[in-house]
Amino acid sequence: MFSSAKIVLVTLWLMALWLFVPVAIGSEQPEVRLEIRTSQSISIRIYVARFGTLGAGGLGKYAAECEKIVGSDLQLSGFFEVLQAPAGDLNAFLDSFKNKVASREEVLVEGRVSAEGDKIVLEGRLYDIAGRKTIMNKRYKFSEPALRRAAHRFSDEIVLQLTGEKGIASTSIAFISNVSGAKEVRVMDYDGYGNKQVTMERSICLSPHWSPDGQRIVYTGYSSGNPDLHVVGRYGGKPYTLSAYRGLNSSPAWSPDGKKIALTLTKDGNAEIYVMNTDGSGLRRLTSHPAIDSSPSWSPSGRQMAFTSDRSGSPQVYVMEADGSNVRRLTFAGAYNDSPAWSPKGDRIAYASRIGNNFEVFVVDIAGASPVQLTSAKGNNENPNWSPDGRQLVLSSSRGGKRDIYVMNADGSNVRRLTTQGDNFNPSWSPRTGEE
Repeated sequence: MFSSAKIVLVTLWLMALWLFVPVAIGSEQPEVRLEIRTSQSISIRIYVARFGTLGAGGLGKYAAECEKIVGSDLQLSGFFEVLQAPAGDLNAFLDSFKNKVASREEVLVEGRVSAEGDKIVLEGRLYDIAGRKTIMNKRYKFSEPALRRAAHRFSDEIVLQLTGEKGIASTSIAFISNVSGAKEVRVMDYDGYGNKQVTMERSICLSPHWSPDGQRIVYTGYSSGNPDLHVVGRYGGKPYTLSAYRGLNSSPAWSPDGKKIALTLTKDGNAEIYVMNTDGSGLRRLTSHPAIDSSPSWSPSGRQMAFTSDRSGSPQVYVMEADGSNVRRLTFAGAYNDSPAWSPKGDRIAYASRIGNNFEVFVVDIAGASPVQLTSAKGNNENPNWSPDGRQLVLSSSRGGKRDIYVMNADGSNVRRLTTQGDNFNPSWSPRTGEE
């Protein structure tokens, strides 16, 4: 019989998991896709020219906004040195490079905004200054509310053209916020704009996680009085219930191929890791231990899974095969490590570790060697989650006195605050959606 005292203990410990962060996970034969780190990350200088207008007046504000968004996206990508091209004669500016020996690749981005009926058109160009040739032309036709989306798409195409990897400017971040009075799932652009509530539970929601296609979010909701799993569309709408077993239905994680969802259940008395089909069928138990097992995180290949367990006496990060076999401990440094998040490249895992009275974000390689502390700010830093390119992390931090969502580079640098209102936590970074 699962005693009420142990239910409370499990619930409290799992609630604590919402605040903590992941650890690295290894396997005997890990699959690693190495990230290429070369001087290319700083070898391209991009000049952003003043975006112009064509046709009737009143378009200047749209041109200025598109220019601002694209410049910010390119700067945040971490690949480039971004500079503002001087105002005035653009041809004269380009001519100034004729007799100059470039120390790095230099390109120019320019744009023009016009109107077609009730639509706005953004035409963007990427220009090779030294080669005196156009690298890329793009044209986007959109309604006014979709302006930011169009500018982000142009930015992502620039990153793709120059690096071979599409950017992340069109991605989103889901998180939990009580700004409406209840703890609801909200979604915002990767840069903090477009913050919108997508659930109307009027209760407690926790642990949102994106589907691989970026169109749905699975989360734990208490609207029925029991912590059940629900799924809602990225733009909101009526959610449906996926898992409503008695007790906890928590910490869901969608598999990379979109066919399975891993989760934590207490239906059999103890907190264990299970996996099910995305329609709730085919439930299968993966762990079987008297300890508390929670917070599953899939490897990019989908063949392994990291999770948190206190089977060693304190919460630590473990890794196992996706069928539950070959369980081994990954983290040994730190008395309380939680909420593993496997990087998209497969080489690192982020997690939260308690240092003194606070939690800090760490990353560790998948062999468990050499954990690196990324945060050291006042307050708790937790809930780390990777950007789809693996170059950035989103996290929850109370460094400002309350919990807010922050983004930083994967080495802990360039920390930016994305939310300011309410209590904000449990961030989850969407995949690239491929939306046009």
